Amino acid sequence: MSQDTAMSPNKANRGDAENASEEAIAQPSTRYVRVLLIVVIGLGVLMVGGAAVVIGTVIKRVSNPEAVPAKPGFGETEISIPLGSQVMGVENGDTRIIVKLQDEQGPLLLLLDPRKGEEKGRIRLRPQAQ
Repeated sequence: MSQDTAMSPNKANRGDAENASEEAIAQPSTRYVRVLLIVVIGLGVLMVGGAAVVIGTVIKRVSNPEAVPAKPGFGETEISIPLGSQVMGVENGDTRIIVKLQDEQGPLLLLLDPRKGEEKGRIRLRPQAQ
């Protein structure tokens, strides 16, 4: 058996028709392809950068919830202290105010939130038993 390597006339005509139709299809200009490539790469960089900013902001806010800004000024707030207690001192910080009180039961620390004007807690100091 021998193989026929020569092209038949039908195949040759079909090849010419395919070549003619391929030439008829307009090829994009290399200038437009380059511009499109630059635009696509630029938009991809913007998307990655934007995602990084969003993820970084979420991580920062989750890791430090006290850094979330509160409303400026909260008006007048009343915080009760035990009857007969004396204010021995006040320490001010960014996230809390500590009011040192002394009453008949001993020293007491009053923890306040300066952003909201609320009491966060009280700590009673007692001497350690021997």
